[in-house]
Amino acid sequence: MSADAAPFALVERPLPPAEVRLPFAEGVAAGEPQPHGVAETPVTTGHNCGYPDADAAAAEPGTLHSLHTLRALGQLRDSFILAVNEEGLWIIDQHVAHERILFEKLLREREVEQVQRQRLLMPVLLELMPDQMVAFAGIATELERNGFEVEPFGARTLAVKAAPAGLEGVALERMLAEVLEQARGNQRENLETMRTRIAASIACHAAIKINMRLDPAKIDWLLAELAKTEHPTNCPHGRPIVLRYSLREIQRAFSRI
Repeated sequence: MSADAAPFALVERPLPPAEVRLPFAEGVAAGEPQPHGVAETPVTTGHNCGYPDADAAAAEPGTLHSLHTLRALGQLRDSFILAVNEEGLWIIDQHVAHERILFEKLLREREVEQVQRQRLLMPVLLELMPDQMVAFAGIATELERNGFEVEPFGARTLAVKAAPAGLEGVALERMLAEVLEQARGNQRENLETMRTRIAASIACHAAIKINMRLDPAKIDWLLAELAKTEHPTNCPHGRPIVLRYSLREIQRAFSRI
């Protein structure tokens, strides 16, 4: 070989990246049966990559009683809380979780007439149309029992001087506009339905919002309080609060079982 010849070496040709889609379910609400044929579809594999008994290690379907064992990992896009326990990975919508907590708290306090209210530094003035004034008259007593203090301020104006704790500013105005609009279209609803609807509206507008960063202590508090609620699966309006990807789903996705 010539002394000027360049050295020769074999170099392994790199493989192009391959896109792999993990076969998780689209989202299974915790405590509910999983869609047929999704999580239980067998994955053919020749070994378990170190698992002594992968089938025995697969978790059983989760229950809501395990919510109190969740350990928070953090937030996704400042909107969803990621948490884990022995059953798998949990995703919690922070807004509707707080909404459920506030809703049940409000109903309990209302029953004993101890709803927490806050005095507003400046009264919120609401200009109403005649039909809205009629609607307000029908729900005024219920609003008062839920922590509002409202007085007439002219022929078609109301002055809101106090509101439930945590409800203020734009959220307060939107909540009142919402319940007034609903009252106009539901003048014949029974008292219990009206109570539930107003409490749900207050809870929704006072709850933590999405795209809101939470510190670890607030996340831990939110998970602990959600575990204490009677109905932690859905918000008062019916939206799911919690999704769970079980250990079995995750193991199957990685061909561990």
